[in-house]
Amino acid sequence: MRSVLGMFAPSPFEPLEEHVKLVRQCSDLFREMVVAYLNKDFETSDRLALRISELEHEADKIKNHIREHLPRSIFMPVDRGDFLNYLREQDQVADRLEEVALTMSLRRTEIPEELRDDFLDLAKKVCDVVDLVPLAVRSMIELLESTFRKKDSKVNLYINLLNEKEQLTDDLDLKIRKHIFDIEDRLTHGELFHLMRVVKLLARVADHAENCGDRMRVMVARL
Repeated sequence: MRSVLGMFAPSPFEPLEEHVKLVRQCSDLFREMVVAYLNKDFETSDRLALRISELEHEADKIKNHIREHLPRSIFMPVDRGDFLNYLREQDQVADRLEEVALTMSLRRTEIPEELRDDFLDLAKKVCDVVDLVPLAVRSMIELLESTFRKKDSKVNLYINLLNEKEQLTDDLDLKIRKHIFDIEDRLTHGELFHLMRVVKLLARVADHAENCGDRMRVMVARL
């Protein structure tokens, strides 16, 4: 029996998976960048930020290719609008990773010693959320390739994990921002603004990764 994807050519899911691989690469580089930044190795952190930006632009090219070649007929395994909504969120993960990386590079604000562990933990937890997205995408594709054996798919497991791990970043985001205000008298206005901006952008990365799971849930539910 032919798989669902085998009935639709060209399939937009192959480039979607290529796109999410670039998102994952951005996440991996961001982990390295944060460590370098905290160690005040700004030459390395700036170089990694630029590489993240390059990967984000590559991801944009794939996104645009998908949009330009997405079938407009009824012959898609999932709803076209649902697919585009999902693609937008997946692309936003790379966009926000680029934004937070470049924002950190613009002003080399030293992370206060009492915030360093929590900041590094937040970065790691955010990247942990992002790392689940490619796994969820692969599971969704396998579901479409398996003639709708939905009960055996792991896709909902990964979607639920996205929700759970994103909540951990919310809790840590709030903790760090409260701590920043606790020490605001020791910070310049520029340092305060920059730190708050970086933490806010970092939390948004996890938000968009969680949104990927929510959009994917809609697609899978309609199969």
